[in-house]
Amino acid sequence: MSYGENQERRRSQSYFRTSMDIGMGIFYAVIGSLIIYARSFGTMTIQPVIAYVLGGMMVIGGLFRLYRGLRAALPGKKDVDN
Repeated sequence: MSYGENQERRRSQSYFRTSMDIGMGIFYAVIGSLIIYARSFGTMTIQPVIAYVLGGMMVIGGLFRLYRGLRAALPGKKDVDN
């Protein structure tokens, strides 16, 4: 495998990871919000503490993945090894 092929492969893997981070971040945040929303209106038969903790963790995890994906996708200052 040549250097150019290796570079192209890394770039495509980076794009895939970035898109997965953004997509899964949105998915987790929406599902977490739905859990909290459904529990607050009594449409779920799950204990409130479990629903709020699970929903909150999913929203926080989703927002983190979304942040990580957007940080990698948007142009700007990249981490540079010194």
